[in-house]
Amino acid sequence: MKLHPVEVLGREEHGRHVLLRYRWTGEAPRPGQFVMARPQNHAGLDPFLPRPLFAHDHEGETVSLLFEVRGRGTALLAGEDAGLLVSAPLGRGFGTEGSGPVALIGGGVWVSPLKLLSRRLKGSGVDHDVYLEVPEGAPEAYAEFLRTRYESAALIETGGASDPPRAVLDRVGELSGYATLYVSGTAETLQAAKHAAEGVVSAQLALRERMACANGSCYGCAVPVWEAGEKTYRRACVEGPVFRAEALAW
Repeated sequence: MKLHPVEVLGREEHGRHVLLRYRWTGEAPRPGQFVMARPQNHAGLDPFLPRPLFAHDHEGETVSLLFEVRGRGTALLAGEDAGLLVSAPLGRGFGTEGSGPVALIGGGVWVSPLKLLSRRLKGSGVDHDVYLEVPEGAPEAYAEFLRTRYESAALIETGGASDPPRAVLDRVGELSGYATLYVSGTAETLQAAKHAAEGVVSAQLALRERMACANGSCYGCAVPVWEAGEKTYRRACVEGPVFRAEALAW
């Protein structure tokens, strides 16, 4: 995996979330793909590995990353102004060859890949609805960012809900009215969507996994899947991070 030096074009803080924009003239990211990123001027070995981050948006020569600051790695990225080291887009993203209408569902604070997906679907004339969870404890700045960034999205506040993923899916309504569900979110959100979609509608889930090599050689991001009735493992960084819901052995 090669990391390329890129210019940081802007940084915005929205509660605990940071939106980083950088100049990119290489291969365009597809919805659901990710990049490996680290600060350009950080010379230390802590953290040792770059961070895998979904491509949030891409327009012209600008790619943006949206992430929540959770640890040292994301904190260093959030504070970087001089430049980043990023990989080219990696992995297998969402399949968008079908017709609409489709639903984009974001659970918790992991909605990042849905903006680029929405942009591409709109460009292709595919009707789509967007449902985004505003989880309990999320700063108002984050909720306001979602309102601005996803203009026509339905925002579902789940503070106080006993089962937040179920609350989000209840707001979506009759799943059979959609051709496909595209889901990004917490593990609980993905599992709830997988089970709700079984036998009803096609669903694609964007998984967040810890990664090291990002080229498939270390198998550190392997996830259980069904193939020909047998349980096996596939790498989120190569065969994913987006998987068909029915393929996941959860």
